[in-house]
Amino acid sequence: MSFLSAKNYNLKNPKDLKLESFKINIDCLKSNEFCAKTVFSAISPGTETGAYLGLEHLKEGVIYPRLVGYCNVAKIIRVGSDVKSIKEGEFVLTFQSHKSHYIQPIEDFYLNLGNISLSVAKKYACIYLLHLGFHSLLTAKNFQGLNVGIVGCGTLGYSTALMSEISGSKTFVFSNQKSVSKIFSKSKINVFNKKLSSVRHIYNLTNNIGLDIIINTSNKWEDWKFCLEIVNKSGKIINLGFPGRGEKLPNFNPLLPKYTYFKNLTIKSLCALDENDSPYFLSRFNLKNNLLYIKSLIDSDLLDLNSFISAEIDYTDLENQYKKYASRSSLLFTTILKW
Repeated sequence: MSFLSAKNYNLKNPKDLKLESFKINIDCLKSNEFCAKTVFSAISPGTETGAYLGLEHLKEGVIYPRLVGYCNVAKIIRVGSDVKSIKEGEFVLTFQSHKSHYIQPIEDFYLNLGNISLSVAKKYACIYLLHLGFHSLLTAKNFQGLNVGIVGCGTLGYSTALMSEISGSKTFVFSNQKSVSKIFSKSKINVFNKKLSSVRHIYNLTNNIGLDIIINTSNKWEDWKFCLEIVNKSGKIINLGFPGRGEKLPNFNPLLPKYTYFKNLTIKSLCALDENDSPYFLSRFNLKNNLLYIKSLIDSDLLDLNSFISAEIDYTDLENQYKKYASRSSLLFTTILKW
């Protein structure tokens, strides 16, 4: 029998991250499965740091132990007899966790990336993080000419700003982090300090129209109140963050009628997304089509990921990177793990 030595990260409990070894028997590969070796995986800072710190879980079920990570680019090393859609030596994007090797049935989601260089594979590891920003704009039914405000500029705030600018919307980022202005200095994205922004100021910047859409990427109640204050009447707030997660109860009503009722607001989380490989005429914006679109933007150099990828580290240094995210001592977006 042919066994592969593999490793994966297992979060046993909050702040108890273990790199574990296991064996994969590739001779027992089923006809509908493929075996792949990870080359890069990307950190989703909000989700992964929240799990590492032990913030309240987002859905019911077993929380610990748990695997971490969901942005994985790997090279195919063997395919089952019935697998015709990918070949050995090609690369795939999957939602596998931070692990060195894995076996996956082709019925689970994957995106065939073909034969690519490692430098390109590294960028593709970020595709799903960019997709979350794109998906939030689709949920809002954004289109060219609308004014979009993005509250918070972590990884998802940054990705949403990039996708909003590409869409042709006038984009405003609200963050208290000083270094954000420098990151967007060469773009048309407007960056403002939340503490110094007022509704009147925003109206002046938008020819007295205001902000049609707010994408909220923050968990803080004070940011939620800010969203309610700055959004237009009949506007939309899309939650890409989770207001109240890791926070004490607010000292105000988060559904204040003077905002939600009298402004006639629409408040939504991300819309449902078809993860099946449906034909475009049945599901135009399904997961695969969306990811392929973002891949095309990367291939065309329309998305500059130099700042979006804050660090590239060896996979053995994952826990130290989690600690850096948790400390909030510097502005970090996604991190690439090299396997």
